[in-house]
Amino acid sequence: MRRIRYFVMLDSDYDRIRVDFETDRGEVITLHVVQYETRHEGEWQSVARYDTAHGFFHLDLYTIRGAMKYRIYMQDLNQALTFAIDDLKTNWPLYKRRFQGDV
Repeated sequence: MRRIRYFVMLDSDYDRIRVDFETDRGEVITLHVVQYETRHEGEWQSVARYDTAHGFFHLDLYTIRGAMKYRIYMQDLNQALTFAIDDLKTNWPLYKRRFQGDV
């Protein structure tokens, strides 16, 4: 087994995606987190997080009113990992506006 962790920096020093998963023979076996984070009041804050906690793949969106959880159905964890990274790379500006209460 191999644990892989890395960050994808976005358009500024204040926005990044954290990726953390495990593979075995090239297949994702554990998806710990794919999370969009922004610097807010000097600290990294979770804005949108994909993971498999609670036994299923889902998205947690954080807003000023609290967190919302969305279950997402995927055939396997390889597909889930790709989906999560692509979604956060594409939609982080929208998630950030929601987090800040602008939407």
